[in-house]
Amino acid sequence: MLWNKLKQARQSLQEMGIYGVLMILQKGIGLMMLPVTTRYLSLQEYGVLESLVVIFSLCSLLEISAGALPRFYPECKDVAAKANLISSSVLLSLSYGLVLAVLAGSALALVPLEVFSQLSLIQLAGVSAVIALSISLQPIMMWLRIERRADSYFYLVVAQASCQVVMTLFGLQQGWGMDAVIVASVCANALGLSIGLWFCRKQLKLKLDLALAKLTLSYQRCLIGASLALFIMHGLDRLLLAEWLGAETLAQYAIMIKVVEATAMAFGVLESWWLPRRFTVLQQSNGVNEVSVIHQRLLLAVMLLILSAALFAPIVLKWVLPIEYLGGIEWLPLMLLALGFKLATAVTDIGCYLPNSPVWLPRINALSAVMAIGLYYLLIPKWGVWGLIVATNSVFALRFILFTALSLRLQALPYKVAVLLSALLPPLGLLLIVPFMAASIWTSLLPAIGLSWLLLWAMPLVKPKMHFKKAYA
Repeated sequence: MLWNKLKQARQSLQEMGIYGVLMILQKGIGLMMLPVTTRYLSLQEYGVLESLVVIFSLCSLLEISAGALPRFYPECKDVAAKANLISSSVLLSLSYGLVLAVLAGSALALVPLEVFSQLSLIQLAGVSAVIALSISLQPIMMWLRIERRADSYFYLVVAQASCQVVMTLFGLQQGWGMDAVIVASVCANALGLSIGLWFCRKQLKLKLDLALAKLTLSYQRCLIGASLALFIMHGLDRLLLAEWLGAETLAQYAIMIKVVEATAMAFGVLESWWLPRRFTVLQQSNGVNEVSVIHQRLLLAVMLLILSAALFAPIVLKWVLPIEYLGGIEWLPLMLLALGFKLATAVTDIGCYLPNSPVWLPRINALSAVMAIGLYYLLIPKWGVWGLIVATNSVFALRFILFTALSLRLQALPYKVAVLLSALLPPLGLLLIVPFMAASIWTSLLPAIGLSWLLLWAMPLVKPKMHFKKAYA
């Protein structure tokens, strides 16, 4: 019995490690390629490319079947039912992806945004192909994870990422400019879809279960609604920035976004371990105390990550990027602060997911989205990028307060509130000060001071209370 438990724990840790590395590879490839792409693309081209990345992100939020697979998979009692589920999901995504690609391509051609007006028909066709292929690939990748086929998932992601890098480098060296990235994305997604279909070939049938497709659509539309609200808070801002301030400004902002996303990815490895099991832990003996300790550790990790990024990212960026791409370094501390509010919300909102009908999730997200749009139109034309940064910090800070307060009302947790405030508020204040100081040694020393302060308070936050130490262990 003990040996079987040890084997299961080892397998879970191995899978967490594999998925964590692959997630960093998938989402961090743009950051890893920055020293190369910024030397071949102008600020204008990079800004347009970042706008297309936003469109790809939006379309990925509109996917129609992958999010529903984990919900309906446990109801499949035999091999035939599983084959029916994956076959229906893939066929639904293939047809939906083609429709969405045509609509997206047509919208980009017709939308009155200056940043997209320079795209040629061939480029629009390439963008549409990326959308269709990536939407079709998502249920297959989700299926491999559900089936715990980590080896197949590994080969697919590595092949896809390698193709993206090789084709991008080849195209840039050939002088294709922005087209190199578009062509590489088409090839990488086509290769990924081909490999995914091969891995699932024994289960895939040319059969669409209409009843299951209807059920999937009904379930998925709720996820799409919540995702669109989040896109308004983190996605729409870049399109507005490109339209009002130009593609060059967006390019400089996008470089800082890559740093923010890299920080979020580092925390995402911890999330991938905690989020699937947090409700199970909560239901255990002394689970409430255990969850509170883990949350305090995660909040400490959030602040450590954003302070580390504020300290080291400017040094690395100045070393690897052309000087014209560095105009947004002064924005970075407050952009990281907004990320901190967003990540902290994902930690403390556990109580909001406990009701059978968690109606406050879409309500708070919708309220935050409306507030974000209002602040964008009010502050960006007036203060430029600084207006956008004030807007995002205001929205994510308010969202954090609302979700945390509601969560604690639905599920009380014994946080060490005084210790948390003493540990986190001074470093937060230092991040607020950094952008208003002239470039000097203090712009590096202040994040370092914040890190030192945080480490002094680490032990009181991570050490379990004596009366439930046994349960935590």
